[in-house]
Amino acid sequence: MPDLIGFTAIALVSLITLILSLKYPEISRILLVALTFRILILLVGHYILPLPDTDKDASGFEKLAWSWAQEGFFNTLDRYPGYNSFFFPWIIALSYSLFGRSVIMIQSLGLLLGILSVLLGWLLAKKIWDKQVAMKAGWTLALFPSLALYSIIPLREVYSSFFLLVAMTGIVNWAKFGGYKSILIAILGFIGATFFHGVLLIGGVVFLFIVIMTYLKDTYKSILYLRINLKSILIVSIIFIFFIFYFSGRIYIPYVGNFEQSIDTTWLIENISKRMKGDATYPEWTTIKTPIELVYKGLLRSFYFLVAPFPWDVTKTIHFYGVFDGLLYLILTYLIIKNFKVIWKDPALKIILIILASYFFIFGVGTSNFGAGLRHRTKFVIELIILAAPLIPNFSFSHKKLRKYDN
Repeated sequence: MPDLIGFTAIALVSLITLILSLKYPEISRILLVALTFRILILLVGHYILPLPDTDKDASGFEKLAWSWAQEGFFNTLDRYPGYNSFFFPWIIALSYSLFGRSVIMIQSLGLLLGILSVLLGWLLAKKIWDKQVAMKAGWTLALFPSLALYSIIPLREVYSSFFLLVAMTGIVNWAKFGGYKSILIAILGFIGATFFHGVLLIGGVVFLFIVIMTYLKDTYKSILYLRINLKSILIVSIIFIFFIFYFSGRIYIPYVGNFEQSIDTTWLIENISKRMKGDATYPEWTTIKTPIELVYKGLLRSFYFLVAPFPWDVTKTIHFYGVFDGLLYLILTYLIIKNFKVIWKDPALKIILIILASYFFIFGVGTSNFGAGLRHRTKFVIELIILAAPLIPNFSFSHKKLRKYDN
């Protein structure tokens, strides 16, 4: 019975993908390849070999969800946990309470969001660059190993990355065309991502700071010219209220704490030290012991978060997958650095880069082992691919020669 429910869910996702392929014929091949690649990973992991990172958190979330689901739908509904790490198992529990226990069904939910992320990433790349660059981004999104893997594993990554991508779409629209609907889309995207991982709220804080500075500048100019823009004043007022709540300590962000804790270096260092455990722990020399080390070792740990593990960090066979994944991130980082001037000249790309930098620093400081780092950085790989897309080699599966993108 669980397999029947699971394969029914896969069939529904496949049908949705087919409909999307007909609606977007330009990317139909990419969507179908992305679907096939992910289904193969799902089936291999379920019936042949266990997938990496499917024990600890993934298994724990699933078992917790099943224990909740057995209480019935309405009792499970009453367990609504808010935006914290238990929101994801609560979603699973609701599904289990309605349809029964099926890991494949839960994997299919991630599969659907993975396919939608490929589509949305392609649309965003086309809006930022052009059709050819968008195709390169689309193929990379479809075939990037860890992105496909974490679309299948029942963890929060694919949900976080999808809503983060929604937020980035709103940011690009706002930077290019303005409008309050774009700000709302971005905010909703960050809120959705925050429900699956609270620290992602930081990106929303950075974006709102950029927005309020932009509108304050516009409001100041309007006053100089004796004109009042009521919409700008309203936006500034709403965002200002949010920052009052944040600075008063009423908003708590994982890894960072509330505002008072975030500026308490002693609390931060103690919190970081507690995470230095496990066989995939960062090297001892990355341990932060003083406030000044929080700055320069924080930058080093950010780099470690992005590209680790290195060959000398390998202590288990499974770590070689991490080395391969880190190499791909290192390539993307190199391409972004090479494309930095173009990125920095574009307002939308500049905002995305600033938000990513803030995430990398916080996750670099807050994450203390490359096992967790490998999983967490998957949340941001779509944005990295889009930033690097113009310099990614062409994907060509036909005899037609694609022209090269010229910066």
